[in-house]
Amino acid sequence: MLLPACGGVTQREADPRTILSQAKATIDATSALHFRLTSENAHGSGTLITGAEGDAKRPAQFGGHLDVLQSGFAVPVEIVSIGGTFSVKLPFTSKFVRADPAAYGFGDPAQLLDRDHGLSSLLTTARTASLAGRDRINGEEVDEIDVSLPGDEVAALLTSADKTKDVKGRIAIDVDSHQTRRVVLTGPFFDAHAFSTYTAVLDRYGENAAITPPP
Repeated sequence: MLLPACGGVTQREADPRTILSQAKATIDATSALHFRLTSENAHGSGTLITGAEGDAKRPAQFGGHLDVLQSGFAVPVEIVSIGGTFSVKLPFTSKFVRADPAAYGFGDPAQLLDRDHGLSSLLTTARTASLAGRDRINGEEVDEIDVSLPGDEVAALLTSADKTKDVKGRIAIDVDSHQTRRVVLTGPFFDAHAFSTYTAVLDRYGENAAITPPP
């Protein structure tokens, strides 16, 4: 049985590359969005980012917090990144200090909405893309698309212990609004020999996010 899609096009007739291109254009057109990141099987050495939540705003701003696993201990870290200046406030401290996001094992989150190097760029750099059916997220019907992404492209935004290995993904895109709702990525993020999974949930497109530079 074929499921009807927007504009009378059936799911089987829909082109996954077209859906991904529409989703990229939608992210590229928004002024801001809310971002939640969780992980599974986060095992490895050094500092590991196991989760994050915050607001991304154009042109290059992000405010929120990280969940960091350091020496086996979970550590919450507040972050603000504006125009290339990345600042953190560690537990039991009262002030933000400048830092390098690479020290936490990922790229600058202020680049999340960058049209060339941010999240939307992953949607159109997929080596392979195929329809994986329909689902519902909070009552919204979404197309799910299975993709294979270049490891170096993902590493520039998140992290990778082996950039030469492709990352497998499943991307859920709202059928009507073309908004990307969920991105599930599986790859060698923390350990070159063991795969783990990041899940990003996106919502509040165009929100009036207020990101204040730290004093």
